Amino acid sequence: MGPIESAAMKVAVAGGVSVIVLFRTRNVPREELGIVRPPLALSAVLLVVYLGWMLGSDALIHWRGPWGWRPWLVAPLAASAMRVLAVGILGPIAEELLFRGWFFGLLDKRLGPVPTILVTAIGWALLHYDYTWQVIAVIVVDGLLLGLSRWKTRSVFPSMVMHALYNLYAIW
Repeated sequence: MGPIESAAMKVAVAGGVSVIVLFRTRNVPREELGIVRPPLALSAVLLVVYLGWMLGSDALIHWRGPWGWRPWLVAPLAASAMRVLAVGILGPIAEELLFRGWFFGLLDKRLGPVPTILVTAIGWALLHYDYTWQVIAVIVVDGLLLGLSRWKTRSVFPSMVMHALYNLYAIW
């Protein structure tokens, strides 16, 4: 599969997951899914904490790797644009709708917030099984912070923004 086809597949999967989650949850109250307006001041504080974690963990263990512009320069522009769309925007939207939206809403009613945050963080980290164990550990902490954000703001939107910023940082 070439770079354009690979990137297009990522866009299709992320978009498809979002559509499926929204379709399957069309009768679920928006509050349960976290599709509500978040408190802006609290969201801003959580975003600053998350960005501190992102930059601090990268400085500590270099999970991002070296800055390498070569793959971006040699890839077709369409592939690069679709990669940014898929990994930096649609992927975080899909994953947050699924984990901090749908799953969080289902589990929180049954388990309470702390177990829900733990289960969704670990489940989400397991999606990234092809990374090193150190990076998966970072992703677990990311998931805990994203879950904390979902719980405290009652909204999935701050975690979408945090996740998108993290992914955009990771792919550049």
